[in-house]
Amino acid sequence: MKCLKTLFSMIILVSCHLEYGDGRRILRIKDFITDTNHKNVDYSQVFQKAWKGLCEGEGEGTGGSSLVINENEKYTIQPQLFEGPCVSSYIHIQIDGKIEAPKRPKQWGNKRTESWLMFKNVESLFINGSGVLDPHGENWWRSVRHSKRPRTLSFKQCTDIIYNGLTQYNSPKNHISVYGCTNATLSNLTLLAPEKSPNTDGIGISLSHNIRILDSSIQTGDDCIAITGGRGGSSDINITRVACGPGHGISIGSLGKGDIDDTVENVIVRSCSFWGTQNGARIKTWHGGKGLAKNILFENITVTNTKYPIIIDQHYSNGGTGHVKGNAVKVSDVTFRYIEGTSASKIAIKLDCDENQGCHNIVMEHIKLTSAKPGKKLSAYCKFADVKASFVNIHINCGLYPQLLLLFSPLPKII
Repeated sequence: MKCLKTLFSMIILVSCHLEYGDGRRILRIKDFITDTNHKNVDYSQVFQKAWKGLCEGEGEGTGGSSLVINENEKYTIQPQLFEGPCVSSYIHIQIDGKIEAPKRPKQWGNKRTESWLMFKNVESLFINGSGVLDPHGENWWRSVRHSKRPRTLSFKQCTDIIYNGLTQYNSPKNHISVYGCTNATLSNLTLLAPEKSPNTDGIGISLSHNIRILDSSIQTGDDCIAITGGRGGSSDINITRVACGPGHGISIGSLGKGDIDDTVENVIVRSCSFWGTQNGARIKTWHGGKGLAKNILFENITVTNTKYPIIIDQHYSNGGTGHVKGNAVKVSDVTFRYIEGTSASKIAIKLDCDENQGCHNIVMEHIKLTSAKPGKKLSAYCKFADVKASFVNIHINCGLYPQLLLLFSPLPKII
């Protein structure tokens, strides 16, 4: 946390005094171009040279390093791996211009790359700006299978990361991947892809701890945010003031696919909104999988024309098979609180839990959902769930599991 506080202090320093140096090493892309005519420049190689300069602390000054890409700058680059560890005490990249990938997949060079832009094993990295990342993923959707499409941006095995302010368009697959990271804040981001774009998740979090997603807008063809455990689990995730839609909602999961023991715990999703999404607050686990989803809070949520505003699905398959009979990811200690808005389907609350494990200690408080179709009544679907509900305007009957159901009307105003 000490490193993270240092990074936040550095944000203020960089924002106020970027043009004056202030002891930092200020680098620009043009500094690494050897062709004085700037014709036929391979900017992929130039960016690698710039990264080496950042990582090794080249340039003037006595502090950390900053690479500045101004508003009027535009670069086309092939896939890049920016790898640490670095000598610099911190690394700052300010992107106010546009960075794009080649428009055709065959122009990417290595089409089998995991990600277009990847930061790996980097500590104390701060990326900000008002610029744009555009990988031209629309050309991948039509011509390349999902499993072979790259993500736009990945942070892999990084520590103390801040990513703030940028806009990303049309990812071939996930817009952002956070994998194996500790202490990361992603904020004020805009991620955009059409509703029918395939598998264009907004932000995927896996095997990571102490991650914050704040004040962002995500429009995708898949999950706006998806949290998985991986081998080692994910924990302490905070998602606050995120606008999602269109898309598939904010999901814990999917968990338990294959032979991985997937664990996700201590997650807060707060003050988020969903518009025209397939799901709102969602937990999805593979039938027959292994793992744990525990201590999850969805609070102060607004849904508009959302198909399933609240859903726990322990029979998720996504077309897959081969599950071990009798296994199930354990889902417990989940709270849905202060959720209001409109449902696009009759079943506004769906708790489809496993017959062997069930879902335990599911708390629902102050839920007010109405149909997006005037005059239509809503219902809940519940199997094998231990639900404690109060101030919920939809009757929840979970059959075998005891529950406390208190119905009050009208509901108190949500602030």
